Amino acid sequence: MAAHAAKWKSTLALLVALTAPLGLGACVAVETTAELAPDAAASSQFALRAGANLAQASVAIVSVEGAPAAIAADFERRLDGAARSRDIAVVDAGKARNFVRGYLSASPTEDGAAIEYVWDVFTAQKQRVQRLNDVIEVKGAGDDPWALAGEAVLTSVAAKSADDLAAFLSNTAEAAPAAAAAEPPAETALGYAPPR
Repeated sequence: MAAHAAKWKSTLALLVALTAPLGLGACVAVETTAELAPDAAASSQFALRAGANLAQASVAIVSVEGAPAAIAADFERRLDGAARSRDIAVVDAGKARNFVRGYLSASPTEDGAAIEYVWDVFTAQKQRVQRLNDVIEVKGAGDDPWALAGEAVLTSVAAKSADDLAAFLSNTAEAAPAAAAAEPPAETALGYAPPR
């Protein structure tokens, strides 16, 4: 019986030794995931630069995906209007310096829905230069989260999207403030007034 107990203890010790790293690995993964979770400050990526000239940082809204076709079309119209109201030059793809591809999603929450947007901004050379994203919580009841995304919600998401896009574009070289573009280089002579 003592031999059987000793064998049982050694088997149990081997089992603990083999499974302990798995438990520790899970702890590390949870800690790492928590460290990578975005905080509230991360969503305010840019501030609108005063005096920026957004006309030179033109954009073409190339696509809005993820939402049902009717909602995507309605949202794209709202986003276009919101962008134009913020002096963003929304142009055809052939004339744009920047391209925006977007994705909308709606998922149910305990007390409504979460409407998330992701906008990737690309240069004319097809290089992604920025990702803008956020989530807007909507209160309500129902099985379809898109049904909770009514006109007011879509307008709000479009406005927030346009604000984020305007802030990013205002910090690009193309949108340099007019005063900065008009200033003469430091080595340029300033001229003089004749003596009186």
